[in-house]
Amino acid sequence: MLLDSGIQAPVIWLASYPRSGNTLLRILLKQCFDLDSHSIYSDQEFSHPEVRRLAGEAPVGDNPRQFVADALSRGRQLFVKTHELPPPDNHPAIYVVRDGRSAVVSHTHYLCDHFGHALSFAEVIAGKMGVTWSQHVQAWMNRPQTLVLRYEDLAAGDPDSLAAISAFTGVSQSNEFHVSFRRLQGLQPDFFRRGSDEANISELDPESAQLFERLHGETLRAVGYGIGDGMPLEASEERAPARNC
Repeated sequence: MLLDSGIQAPVIWLASYPRSGNTLLRILLKQCFDLDSHSIYSDQEFSHPEVRRLAGEAPVGDNPRQFVADALSRGRQLFVKTHELPPPDNHPAIYVVRDGRSAVVSHTHYLCDHFGHALSFAEVIAGKMGVTWSQHVQAWMNRPQTLVLRYEDLAAGDPDSLAAISAFTGVSQSNEFHVSFRRLQGLQPDFFRRGSDEANISELDPESAQLFERLHGETLRAVGYGIGDGMPLEASEERAPARNC
């Protein structure tokens, strides 16, 4: 984790593996620091206008490239969401890391439910849809000028995490944290599905859990998850069969 005192850069990436807390970070930036943010995606998943407002989603108009150029020419600092691998630039980043087992379960549901893909947990774990969880985490966390935050800390409004954001961005916290997952889920339940790592991980069938351990267990423990919790998960009659949408 690199903490700089008030980084002044035209772009700060808001990065994460999909379904790891990027939207939560954007809501926190808006609520606690009054910072709007943009995205390299259309963000059509924000179907509820209140969710879009809470996330500080700032429109870029019909010409995003021109918008960015104009903003930079005026000296504006942009906070930009991405799920991609790090671009070849030296812009600083805030990276949200989440227990990879929970993230791949949530990502599988999202790909199936929103995009109609027929995918199993094992296929997403193996990277069938692109970069794997380990590749993503390692690429961003090993990048210079990256502030790493944990999903569960953001969800709890951890004061140290908020202070780290303030120090990293140079923006003082202006409001208290009061993000309610229940409220967000009530506004848009198709997007805010569960929010519980424990519940997500419990969906993994034994074969998928063992595959995750083989491919990503070392990275999982290197970033502080899965330590002493009995990985790989053993077969259980109570565990659901492998998801196949």
